[in-house]
Amino acid sequence: MTDLATGEAVENYKGLLIQYCQERGLRHPTYTETQHGPADSPQWQVTVSYGDWVHETPEPIPGSKRFAHQVAAQQVLDEINSRRESFLAGDTVDTPPAPISEPVPDTSIPLEVPIPLVSSALTIANERLTASQPSRYRTLTDAEFSQKLSKLTLEIVRSLFEKAKADKITFQ
Repeated sequence: MTDLATGEAVENYKGLLIQYCQERGLRHPTYTETQHGPADSPQWQVTVSYGDWVHETPEPIPGSKRFAHQVAAQQVLDEINSRRESFLAGDTVDTPPAPISEPVPDTSIPLEVPIPLVSSALTIANERLTASQPSRYRTLTDAEFSQKLSKLTLEIVRSLFEKAKADKITFQ
């Protein structure tokens, strides 16, 4: 596909969004559009539905309907990447803040957990990170990836440990 303004080749964002949905078992994206402006120079307001999410372009996109779909898919992928980066950075996404009266877990207390639990958590964290940013699109350095991997692994271990403790489950 070619960008109408610059004449440069544009990535197939619709294909990448379909691939993203397939890899996660989500419903394929669907596109609906509303035409704005005259027929000889249309602009398109595009709504993309994928999985449980809906994205609408903030403003109409000039050009062909096909080009508008590509731009909308690119916006969705940018939004997904932004949510992913927020999650990996430890920010909460679409989650209301915890009430002040709720105790905050003390992360300074060392946990004694079985090695298989840590190993499983590391595998899950690695899957999340590599699925969220495949190697061909990876923009993280090895050090940044390792740092995010260790942080996410520890979050998973602590979460599992706290849930097990709340449910009175002990590890052997």
